[in-house]
Amino acid sequence: MDKRVLDKLSMIEILTEAIQKEHDSYDYYHSAATFAVKPSAKKMFLKLAEMEMGHANELKRHLLDIEAQMLIDKALTSNF
Repeated sequence: MDKRVLDKLSMIEILTEAIQKEHDSYDYYHSAATFAVKPSAKKMFLKLAEMEMGHANELKRHLLDIEAQMLIDKALTSNF
């Protein structure tokens, strides 16, 4: 297999794991917000949860770009 393909597969695995970690962090902060007594703490945890979701969305965009490039590469290198 071509090294570039292996690199892209590795990136897909890395991004997939990173996205899951961002979702886990979101869940953690969101849960913490539900238990927070002080309004300022609740607000902080909700903001942190929102930031984690933003990170996950950014990583998803990168993942989609890599997957799209792999499809283009496959189409360009396949035998017609």
